[in-house]
Amino acid sequence: MKTIIAFACVAAASASVQQAVAQTAPGGAIWPERPVRIVVPFPPGGSSDFAARILTHHLQNTIKQTIIIDNRGGAGGNIGSEIVAKAAPDGYTFLITAEGPITISPSLYQKLGYLPSRDLVAITPVITYSNVVVMHPTVRANTMKELIALAKDNPRKLSYAHPGIGTNVHLASELLKLMTGTDIVGVSYKGGGPAVASVVANETQVSLATAPSSIPHVKGGRLRALAVTTAKRSAVLPELPTIAEAGVPGYGVEGTVLLLAPSKTPPKIVARMYEESTKILKMPEVRDAVAAGGSEPGGAPPAETQRLVREESAMWEKLIKSLGVKLD
Repeated sequence: MKTIIAFACVAAASASVQQAVAQTAPGGAIWPERPVRIVVPFPPGGSSDFAARILTHHLQNTIKQTIIIDNRGGAGGNIGSEIVAKAAPDGYTFLITAEGPITISPSLYQKLGYLPSRDLVAITPVITYSNVVVMHPTVRANTMKELIALAKDNPRKLSYAHPGIGTNVHLASELLKLMTGTDIVGVSYKGGGPAVASVVANETQVSLATAPSSIPHVKGGRLRALAVTTAKRSAVLPELPTIAEAGVPGYGVEGTVLLLAPSKTPPKIVARMYEESTKILKMPEVRDAVAAGGSEPGGAPPAETQRLVREESAMWEKLIKSLGVKLD
């Protein structure tokens, strides 16, 4: 299942994109004439921050303007996402986020302060990634089957870390519990970085962490990796089996980090950001940096992403209903 989203098709054909060299912002000014802010609704260290820093490192050179990354963690990414949803649509505020606040939160929260399909326009996926089942090296399990058996023999004795209620990691973990009949206690943190740090410190024992946040710790021997959450093996982590291969048939979840803007942002600016971002994501050095973080570069066209988000949103909605989860 692929979590790639777009709630509105970018209104620009390829010919018009090529012509969009100098975009006009509201008031007739040439865009961008001042620094651009990109809100990341999670703390540093997670997949959203990883993707934002790789993209903006090159983007500020191509648009010839300073880009400020504004980390606004909290509420599973909803706080930062709402900031962008309510920002002036002038081309100076964008959002780079994992898909949770966009595809999951609308089904999970009864009083969400924004509606992604109305308030935000997706420009392009930045990266896609596997979540990785990681655990502290002291946990007595070397395979998924052993971990599942350990959890069944010790209900509520193990705990898993996640970056916030309603995030991909949280619900992917709850789906795994549902499919395996295990009872592992979830512990919420304010982002992927802090969640992974808790497993490294053995405050929690397990996490279905994003690849960008967990791979450095796996390579450093601070965490042990058992499997990936995707339906197929990861091209950048081919040695790890999928959870389905490791004993849970039918399981498969993939994550995506997206670039979005307030919904009424001028189409020419949206098109320019799409054009520049996809160029950057094709650069060899960027592809190498993304792969080193256990991810793959995005860049899927809007028409494809719209179809995929409908399927993914329906899947999360069904899971949320089956779990009986609903938050204020």
